[in-house]
Amino acid sequence: MNQYTKQFKKMAKRIMILAYSRELSLSDITKYTKEPLKYAYLDQQQRMEDAYLHGDIVDSIEFYNMQANLYQSYLEQLHLDPQIVFLSFLRYQNKKQISIQKRLSRLTK
Repeated sequence: MNQYTKQFKKMAKRIMILAYSRELSLSDITKYTKEPLKYAYLDQQQRMEDAYLHGDIVDSIEFYNMQANLYQSYLEQLHLDPQIVFLSFLRYQNKKQISIQKRLSRLTK
């Protein structure tokens, strides 16, 4: 996975967390995240094209493969089942809560 796809996935995860932190219904999640995901995708695509034009990516086949990977990740995010995303969000919250509990237990020792 290339750096642009990784950055997009990182941003997509943040967008989803924000959507759930607003406590929207599952049907609203798709509606709320569609535009931010599009702009996160376009941002990374533009960065990739800039790198190609500046010579950081020299092989055109590599460039097109990188674009395809980025686009595939974008489509996957658009068509995620809200239930799967919700479960992922719950796991994220649980990890965060466990981390806070560990810090508190270290402070009380």
